[in-house]
Amino acid sequence: MPLYVQDQEVYIDFYVNKLGFELRFDQEVTPGLRWTETGLPGRHANAGIPSAAANPDKPALTNWATRHSADRTKTRAELLARGVEVGEPVPAPWWPFAMVTDPEGNQIILAAVPR
Repeated sequence: MPLYVQDQEVYIDFYVNKLGFELRFDQEVTPGLRWTETGLPGRHANAGIPSAAANPDKPALTNWATRHSADRTKTRAELLARGVEVGEPVPAPWWPFAMVTDPEGNQIILAAVPR
């Protein structure tokens, strides 16, 4: 299920400049539908985001995305320094994590996943 965003530039700024993703695709694919994809450098997965203009009656949808990190504490500190709101760490039996919310209200899990 895709996210729909009102302002593609805000999305790009947040995911690329603040979360450290790379911009992989940004193009109007059909009239009124701008498609943007970002992903973590060196990783295969992309996050694809269509513009809300293509779906005006659909608000931003809450999806789960995960930003894995070998050192969640260090990554959390770096994100906070860039102005990203990152929740307090939450212990969990599988791995500790913290929640990040993008400008449209979509949830991202910041997780320290063992390699």
